[in-house]
Amino acid sequence: MTTGKKILGLLCVNILWLVCCIPVITAGASTCAAFAVTLRLADDDEEVSSVRGVLQRFFKAFRQDLLQGFLIFVFTLVCAGLGGLFIYLALDYGLNLIIIGLLAVYFLVALVFNFYSYPLIARYSNTFVNTLRNSVALFAQYAKPSLKTLGIVIIEAAVLALTFKFYFLGILILPSIIFYTISRTAKDIFFKLENPPKRVEE
Repeated sequence: MTTGKKILGLLCVNILWLVCCIPVITAGASTCAAFAVTLRLADDDEEVSSVRGVLQRFFKAFRQDLLQGFLIFVFTLVCAGLGGLFIYLALDYGLNLIIIGLLAVYFLVALVFNFYSYPLIARYSNTFVNTLRNSVALFAQYAKPSLKTLGIVIIEAAVLALTFKFYFLGILILPSIIFYTISRTAKDIFFKLENPPKRVEE
């Protein structure tokens, strides 16, 4: 798949994601659907090499993952809400190295639970609890590429936040780039899981 087709695909994904997030309660399903496409873009899958293919893949995944997407989105909101509460309490109490360290640990744990959850829902059928468990397990098992990807995503998210001062221009493309960044790592991990090395019989 050419770079031009990937960029066009990411633009389409971003528009679809934004539109389908408008009802808010569908934001989780929309994010899972976006990953369903970006995982295939990362794998150079011809299924999503056209706008039509992206549309079909996105809305098929959106319908399939409506419930699971809603549940994981609620979980993400709870994590974010607790994080905001902890920051508020920390600022009220007074920041020190111990509190800053505890906040850092909390947000890292919350990110680990959420990091692969959306791609996992986009790729596999599983229960909500097992999806969270598998997200943590994959992050721990593949810590080095996961941490590297997380660092890149944090930079991309920071750039996205900075663009809010410039008429929100970053929102038009950066979310799908973040999804694609995670998808590149996730698809390699999924490939290893789905194609374990054959054991040589003695």
